[in-house]
Amino acid sequence: MAELVLEQVILLSEALEADDYAQAERIVERDDLIDDLEKENDNLSQNAILEAVSNRNILGMGDVDNDIVLKKDPLRFALSAIRITRNMERMGDQVVNCADVFRHKTIRKGLFKNEEPMTLILSRVTTLAGMAIESLVEEKERFMGSVNTLEDELNDLCDQAFQKYRSVSDMEKQEFADVYRIILALERLGDYAVNVAEELVRLNTGKDIRHLENVKTKASHFP
Repeated sequence: MAELVLEQVILLSEALEADDYAQAERIVERDDLIDDLEKENDNLSQNAILEAVSNRNILGMGDVDNDIVLKKDPLRFALSAIRITRNMERMGDQVVNCADVFRHKTIRKGLFKNEEPMTLILSRVTTLAGMAIESLVEEKERFMGSVNTLEDELNDLCDQAFQKYRSVSDMEKQEFADVYRIILALERLGDYAVNVAEELVRLNTGKDIRHLENVKTKASHFP
């Protein structure tokens, strides 16, 4: 499933850059493959949860304090598998959302190949997805710092793109609306890739690093 999602991301980048509407159609058609794999993984994970509850008792984990990190905890692994599967399926959904908008040919040609910040957005999204999937395959959180940096860059680029294209005088309302929809979908795609990386950290270390920046900001305002 992870490899298929990454392949969809790469195909989308190629389709947008080459104005390949036929490839956009194929991307939309392939979405069922990801949905089917999500259902299969869900069933496996649900069965694993039931088995994990039993195994935790056998391994003597039932009375362990929740603050103690146990990497070998089968229940934690099963729950993480469900969360990762959900985020990968949503990555696939955002790819399809982009392809679905693009295939209607309302967006001028060359936008995603020749104009910044759209070219940079595609580059950052593809890199984020690749890092998340590679970390998942390797079962390591090796890219976490770089992932956070890229996410910040992507968010800034999406904001720049919105500001740029809303003021383009020769852009029709429908074209702007579709460009904006793609920008939002690409930003969300990056968010879900980050979620996968964050879940890998939790799986390997037991630490929940989501929203840590928000926590630090609140702490600085409320000593």
